[in-house]
Amino acid sequence: MKQKLPFILEIIWLIVMIVGLVAAINKTINYGFAESIMLYVIAGIAGLMYVWRRYMRKLQEKNKARK
Repeated sequence: MKQKLPFILEIIWLIVMIVGLVAAINKTINYGFAESIMLYVIAGIAGLMYVWRRYMRKLQEKNKARK
């Protein structure tokens, strides 16, 4: 289970990013950009978290392979 947890968290951040981006685009179309800035910020933060979690997982796998 410990080995699957980083991958699962990575996928969760990817899903949050995609859902946030879709919601932001939808709100931009319906109400304008000023009303949807926060959703773009949430999608951006989720994207950064996805990249960071992926980097950490790859680094951890690389360190385990060296042992």
